[in-house]
Amino acid sequence: MRYFLTISFLFVAACSSAPRRPASVPSDAWTLEHALQQGTSPTVAYLKAKTTAQAYPELNSAEPFAQIPQSLRASRPAPLSEDKKTQQRYLRQYRAWNTGKKVHRAQELVADFTCEKVIETQTLGFSLEIDFPAEDARAASQSLHEKVLTCEAFPRQESFFRLAIFSIQKNECPKAMEYLNKFPASLEKGVSDRLAYIRSLCSENKDVVTRNPWSGYGILLEDKNKSKEQTGWFLSATSGQEEWDRLLVSFIELTEQGLSNTIQYIAGRLDYEKFRALPVAFQTSMLVLMSNAGADLPVFQILHRYIADHPDMVSPSVTELLFPTRYWDEIVGNTKSADPVLVKALIRQESAFNPSARSRAKAGGLMQLIYPTARIFGMRQRTQLFTPEDNIRAGSQFLGRLIEQFGSVELALAAYNAGPENVRQWQKRYPTENINLFVEMIPYSETREYVRLVNRNYKIYQSRLIKPTIMTQSTGAESFQRLQP
Repeated sequence: MRYFLTISFLFVAACSSAPRRPASVPSDAWTLEHALQQGTSPTVAYLKAKTTAQAYPELNSAEPFAQIPQSLRASRPAPLSEDKKTQQRYLRQYRAWNTGKKVHRAQELVADFTCEKVIETQTLGFSLEIDFPAEDARAASQSLHEKVLTCEAFPRQESFFRLAIFSIQKNECPKAMEYLNKFPASLEKGVSDRLAYIRSLCSENKDVVTRNPWSGYGILLEDKNKSKEQTGWFLSATSGQEEWDRLLVSFIELTEQGLSNTIQYIAGRLDYEKFRALPVAFQTSMLVLMSNAGADLPVFQILHRYIADHPDMVSPSVTELLFPTRYWDEIVGNTKSADPVLVKALIRQESAFNPSARSRAKAGGLMQLIYPTARIFGMRQRTQLFTPEDNIRAGSQFLGRLIEQFGSVELALAAYNAGPENVRQWQKRYPTENINLFVEMIPYSETREYVRLVNRNYKIYQSRLIKPTIMTQSTGAESFQRLQP
């Protein structure tokens, strides 16, 4: 697979000087690096000796979360905003319209535009992409997004991005840069990295000080000003809040009892907004216990958000928590049709290494396969979806077939996420030979980000997992040796 962008792996810190211990950290405090080197049992013993709190009782019952105080539990997701509901209503309406009707409505909106109509205007601009590459649809979409830009009180970011991207597609980089130079200032995570990345499509200069070095865009952008000093992470058994201290002790006891599934269950239901307000050293201890139990998804979510706000806290030990090597032997042993590192990268994004993961679309297992697809690749029983070896075997064959069909890893990943038929429609809708530009034009933000993040995972796991060894000329092949931690 070819990559056209300069990348920075952020692992140079491994060769840098030892971290300085902040004055507030006890002299006998363990570093995260030391805890990971020692392993689960010594780390549990260390934390157990540092705490006096009492565990919550009966966490090994049928409903362990019932014993957790309400103050530690996550609240229900916020309902959709009225603007989002309005946008979805317009999208449903436009699905039934043909191109001519949508273009006519676009002309009416442009002629009599006010900012009270901005949601309909932007939504119709998105909907008209279904009719690309028809020139009347393209022109109408551009006119609608241009109107959106005049409403400064409205979130205009996606209209700026779409106008710039489609200008680049038409080889009009000066016009694209006009849009990008007018882009409103934003503190939203990921936006600045995406803005810099799209700029790079019109320039050889890809240097940027990234706000989020592990975002799907941030890893594509070289940061020459990044710190070479490894930042210290330390463990603490006290948070200053009794309820959280008791939860830490509970996780210690559950680890000693071998009840990893219970830790996973509880970890997926905690209030992480409150958790993020706790001392970082206490968070680190909790994250280590959760990672040891296989509760990877909340660990990923917490650390990614923290690093986005504190890129100076990047370190090799945090990389180990964020990109664990679990299931690597099973992947190597059951992947014949695709690059095992790519399979590993995809599994991290699909299931966060949870072999019991299920989706609302009835996909299951490490590679989130639906059973009808898995049957095509030899799976005989639905329960095999949740057996790592069987899931990996069928999923890697499916991924390999998609790569063969589309001739591109990026297109194959998009098809794996959104379906092959959608990708074929997008190829007709957004004709370009620049695969990076094509990915940016994908209209599903979930799929667009999915492709970026799996590629990010791939780049990092290339560094963490394997090294190529060129075989003899008679074989003409590469073998891959596992790197020792």
